[in-house]
Amino acid sequence: MKRARLSLVLLALAATLAACNTAQGVKQGVKQDVQRGGEVAGEAIQKGGEVVEKAMHKAGEVVGEGMKKGGEAVQKVTE
Repeated sequence: MKRARLSLVLLALAATLAACNTAQGVKQGVKQDVQRGGEVAGEAIQKGGEVVEKAMHKAGEVVGEGMKKGGEAVQKVTE
């Protein structure tokens, strides 16, 4: 049983190492993956910022309209 397990582990290790031609190739692949991950994160942050900006603008419009109506109501009462 131990021999079969060891054989499976060695086979998996051999397959993993065979997929990677050189340590340099692995390093370059990881570097590219990390760079792309950073780009994707940056894009997501920018889109999130744009959504927040739109929401804040809309909230400002709603508050401004409410203040305007409140001012008009106060003006009518004082007349």
